[in-house]
Amino acid sequence: MDREWGSNPGSGDTASAQNEAIDHRERLWRLALETIDLAKDPYFMHNHLGSYECKLCLTLHNNEGNYLAQTNLAKGAAREAKEAPAQPQPHNRKVTLRKL
Repeated sequence: MDREWGSNPGSGDTASAQNEAIDHRERLWRLALETIDLAKDPYFMHNHLGSYECKLCLTLHNNEGNYLAQTNLAKGAAREAKEAPAQPQPHNRKVTLRKL
């Protein structure tokens, strides 16, 4: 038997976990580029070196996907901070002054 188990004859070998991860990452990257319009993003800038720059945190990125990953991390951190349970505030006692 020349073929791998689980694949149909004529369809080629089964994809390895590494190939599946690469395909999944590329699919998510293309979907993110379709849904997010970088032309409307006020913090996204294409610099003279051919790379991309975030005006908010002044980081350089090699491609749009890296920039989107960084902004998603920032949005996720902001969302977690908003959804986090509020810390109890110290109770301020009101002191009344008595005149003697």
